[in-house]
Amino acid sequence: MWLVNAPRWLLVAALAYAPWAYGCTRPWALALLIGWLGLASGLWLLTCLLRRAWPAVHPIAAAAGVALLAQAWFMVGNARFEYDSLQLQFLPLTQLLPWAPGSLHRTLSFDMALQFSTLLGAFGLTCDMARHREWRERLVLTIAVAGTSIALLGLLQRCTNATAVLWGPEDMGKTFFATYRYHANAGAFLNVAWPLVAGFLAVSFFQRTARWQRVAWAAAVVLCLAALIVNSSRAAAALGLLLALGWAGWTVRQLVGGRLPSLPPAVAVVSAVILLGLVTSVAAVAGLDTSLRRWKRFGVELTEQNPRLLASQVCLDMVPQAGWFGFGPGTFPTTFPYFTERFGKQMRGRWLQAHEDYLQTLIEWGCLGATSWAVLIFGALGYSIYRSIRHRATLSVSAQAMHFAILMAMLGVLLHALVDFPLQIASIQLYVAVLTGLLWSSRHWLRPPRHHHHRQHHQHRHGELQRHDSAIASAHPTRAIGPAPATAPNVGA
Repeated sequence: MWLVNAPRWLLVAALAYAPWAYGCTRPWALALLIGWLGLASGLWLLTCLLRRAWPAVHPIAAAAGVALLAQAWFMVGNARFEYDSLQLQFLPLTQLLPWAPGSLHRTLSFDMALQFSTLLGAFGLTCDMARHREWRERLVLTIAVAGTSIALLGLLQRCTNATAVLWGPEDMGKTFFATYRYHANAGAFLNVAWPLVAGFLAVSFFQRTARWQRVAWAAAVVLCLAALIVNSSRAAAALGLLLALGWAGWTVRQLVGGRLPSLPPAVAVVSAVILLGLVTSVAAVAGLDTSLRRWKRFGVELTEQNPRLLASQVCLDMVPQAGWFGFGPGTFPTTFPYFTERFGKQMRGRWLQAHEDYLQTLIEWGCLGATSWAVLIFGALGYSIYRSIRHRATLSVSAQAMHFAILMAMLGVLLHALVDFPLQIASIQLYVAVLTGLLWSSRHWLRPPRHHHHRQHHQHRHGELQRHDSAIASAHPTRAIGPAPATAPNVGA
């Protein structure tokens, strides 16, 4: 039993570790996370081997994952070039298959292939854990608590005017938040976590848990939303508002449907007003000056000469050149400068990310790889939505609430990826991998209760017996169905 649970606890611990280790944006933190997830994945595969059981992964998701792994490691093994960062030139390599595609920067592709291998291992482990209710709850609870703790840290830093993480001497600039150097990454992380916090708050009302639990989850929602407002990322704040409106619409639907009998509409309205007031108050105390200054510059920055818009144009030029297999995982920083010539000095500095994850995916992975990623991520959304619609009449409201929470979390990060690079941050990648695994494994929790299956089976069997008896009666009109009477009736009486 300890061998079965060991990789599960390692994954839970990794979820708590990833955001606090500077979001795993530092090389040492990322290396530790990769080793951590590699150990968990290896132990999980070992338990599958010992149990002689196939990994509990949906066949479509498994096929997409295997395709990504095969492409990544093939591009590494058949790399065309190694890049010399000192002399700024490509060094040709001897390819195993000269006619086949290969990475343009073997070292970067190797590092990225290794990272994605461990993340896909975490995805598969999540699919296995999702079969058990207690492990599903531990995964989601860990994400919710970790997100709340990061929000609290960021608010404390703003209140104290800290120039870096409270325990670190490094100056992280004016737009850092919590443990993240870049405020947009912190905002994207919060938008992954806080919808799950709201899900626990909704479940606490549906299940009528203790009052202190409701108060605790409500306070966590307030902290997360206030942190989103204080954080200077405009995209994160706008998406946070969108997700909040989504939650408001879902709650109104539950009230209209009578699924919240313990919460009258008047009480719900008053509670929402109080919640909004608390969020605004906490944000005002923590400080809104940086966020407000950035919003004032929005109209000025929204021009055709905006560097991010220019970078997107460069990426659109790169996509046809990337072809079906791309330039290789992780090769964007190396290849991007060779396509910026027509913009001259307008594209200053070194671009490590495209600030548009979908274009960057097409550049690094090509059309085939991007298709596999779309099947893996968007397929999870579609599959879980299909199951929720199919079984909506028998699903508990708590299950519907947590499913909606996961959908909102995924929606937030996938929309943010249109204007930034949250899906290039290891800590956010891990959270997305876990949530994707939960959605692909929704057949274990978005289903009718077991007693419902038994009742349906009994009703079906009873109907078959009735139809069988009717058929016998129609075939033999004079034959009585059931036990024969003790004496023959007097027909002439």
